[in-house]
Amino acid sequence: MKKSLFALLFIIPSPVFAEVSMSNNPISNSSGSVTNMGVLNMPSKQFTNTLSLNQAQCQGDTFVVQPFVSTNISGGTPKIDTFLDPVYSTKDVKGAFDENGNEIGDGEIDNPTLVRGYKTVNRFEKTNWAISPGVSLSLNINLDRKSVRACRRAQTHLVNLLQAKHEDARMSFELGRAKHCSELFKSGTRFKKGSKYEILCSDIELVSKPNTLIDHSHSIETTSSDPSVPFSFEIKKGSPPSS
Repeated sequence: MKKSLFALLFIIPSPVFAEVSMSNNPISNSSGSVTNMGVLNMPSKQFTNTLSLNQAQCQGDTFVVQPFVSTNISGGTPKIDTFLDPVYSTKDVKGAFDENGNEIGDGEIDNPTLVRGYKTVNRFEKTNWAISPGVSLSLNINLDRKSVRACRRAQTHLVNLLQAKHEDARMSFELGRAKHCSELFKSGTRFKKGSKYEILCSDIELVSKPNTLIDHSHSIETTSSDPSVPFSFEIKKGSPPSS
């Protein structure tokens, strides 16, 4: 019985307790900056065609080119290349006692605010700058081409109408000038030669009306000095001369 109990105690494993301390504290620092720049093209206009008896306003397609330059400068002041980083005390010799009564560390720093010295750390400070040129393109297209063509035809007709009105006004002016100049000529009046208004009637000519014989005279030659002898144009051919 005793042998069986001893064998059983030998087979059953006894628990083992172990104290393990593991510390893993990775540190990774990363810094950077990103500049996002966007260009927004706004429509310059909405297409509107205006037609009336006095005007025809037609708008066509437009193409806009807008070059631009964007700059960015960043930095820090004052510019320092290095700085002093304090080194704090990590001494731990107090706070606990061993089995012999000697004072030992308790796992915590005795005086964590105690500065033991300074170390020089490089800042790697620099000034960043960038120039970003670019070109912005904008194209506005009128999708209603039927209205554009109709507006163009209306513009053509309106231009012809304005040209006809101009020619009518010009003709009225020229007729009025001819009328006034002819009245001046009939009354025996004209602008003095060399005056600045002489040119107003320089191309006006006074002529007789159609089917109208104006007053005139002719010179008639006689063949005899005797007043009793009839004029040569009254002597008939073959008639004897008078004695």
